[in-house]
Amino acid sequence: MNPNQNKFIIEEAMVSFVRFPLIVMLFLVAAFSGVNIASNDDQVLNKREFNPTLDGRWIGNGISYGAYRDGESPDQNLTSKDNILEDLLIIAKHWNLIRLYGSDLQSKNILEVIKDNNLPIRVMLGAWLDGHKSEQENDEQIRLAIEFANRFKQIVVAVNVGNEIFVDWSWHRVNDMDKVIDQIRQVRAAIKQPVTVSDDYNFWNKLNAKKVADELDFICLHGYALWNSQQLKQGLEWTKSIHQDIQSRHPDHKIAFCETGWATSKVSTGNNDEARLMVGKVGENEQAFFFTQYNNWVNQNKLVSFYFSSFDENWKGGFDGENPMAKAEKHWGLYKSDRSPKKSMR
Repeated sequence: MNPNQNKFIIEEAMVSFVRFPLIVMLFLVAAFSGVNIASNDDQVLNKREFNPTLDGRWIGNGISYGAYRDGESPDQNLTSKDNILEDLLIIAKHWNLIRLYGSDLQSKNILEVIKDNNLPIRVMLGAWLDGHKSEQENDEQIRLAIEFANRFKQIVVAVNVGNEIFVDWSWHRVNDMDKVIDQIRQVRAAIKQPVTVSDDYNFWNKLNAKKVADELDFICLHGYALWNSQQLKQGLEWTKSIHQDIQSRHPDHKIAFCETGWATSKVSTGNNDEARLMVGKVGENEQAFFFTQYNNWVNQNKLVSFYFSSFDENWKGGFDGENPMAKAEKHWGLYKSDRSPKKSMR
């Protein structure tokens, strides 16, 4: 259309305003001026920055924390606040940022210990969603995440809605993505902190991941070189390549590396995933090698990260098989379950 014709039509429409309903006028202006009248769902998210600091100092190099000692688990025998304080004093020597996975009594106790003792620790709080749980149980996680984020707003610096709930190999996978998006929106509308979802790179590299990413302030990425058949010497380069790949797929998002690490034990025989997929050598020396390289990379690039993990958790991975206590799931910690340091931390 000729620009002069365009201008003439708009002027005529303005003169005739009294004869046209307002909605018609809006669409006329949009049609001839290129304005996009979009619904709220179509608007670009105004992202909240996730750049954790404490007293003006960057603390983005964090670590995951599970407060479960031997004989304890999420289903029984929650640890004491005295034990939590002991753990957090160990952690605070090296990290000022921790990741918690659920919103429950254990997380409440941890947040209270931080507050009551004025510890220099900030928290990315989780809402644990599970496809095997009832809708009411998952909704309670969302409710408590909102409650804790607001009650401990000086401590909770971000909230994670769901952990590995979309990647296709997840045991607790959630099939209803739209329901989770509603929960993300519910959390984000009720708190001031940035909101994310944590998942494996094999979800974030899929086309449908954009639907979730569009709802988030930043993306939480998981990627384990050891689980992906990498030898130790290639571990960091593989890890870097995964971060770069996901960043290229989601260029408008900050990509935090929210899980990676190197185990100090594995089951090497039998028909199991560890024996099949974990071809890299494991042990304290190997963990120290990977951790040192990864830690330097994170600090040099000011990459927000939650290394996995602070302490071994022997309740994980089950107790089946010929050598259940050697399972890798129990041995990702930089400290043993009795809180003694492994080589990385000595």
